[in-house]
Amino acid sequence: MKIPSIDPSECTDCEVCIELCPTVFRRNDAGFIEVADLPEYPEEEVEECIKNCPADCIAWEEV
Repeated sequence: MKIPSIDPSECTDCEVCIELCPTVFRRNDAGFIEVADLPEYPEEEVEECIKNCPADCIAWEEV
């Protein structure tokens, strides 16, 4: 299975991922963007976020 991940050191906090895929990406209580813990992830929507991320900080991670 693969899950999306965000590199917090590269993230510019632009919120593009939250706008494009709010079921997967959200802002946590500390104010950082994170990936929701889901049983599976909508691949097309995550791919769209990867393509549109200006910081290029979203990637798939194999688990």
